[in-house]
Amino acid sequence: MKSRRFIITEIRERQDNEFLFGCSERVVACSEFQRLLSFLREHGFNVVSIDDRCLPKDNNADRLVGYKIIKEVEDDKGMGN
Repeated sequence: MKSRRFIITEIRERQDNEFLFGCSERVVACSEFQRLLSFLREHGFNVVSIDDRCLPKDNNADRLVGYKIIKEVEDDKGMGN
């Protein structure tokens, strides 16, 4: 049986809503993760850090990092109604 091989002939820039992470990256420290948070905020989501004292530690006794994402609700009734 022949194996199918492909040659990439076109490379494109990532789109604004595409986010790429390397396997060995510390995700919360990389610029791509910060770009993801900015994208969410620009599209009506509020991103709040979870207090690290509320989070468990991993196998290396390092604290985890957490975020709470909240969709901002648009109030079309106006203020006071």
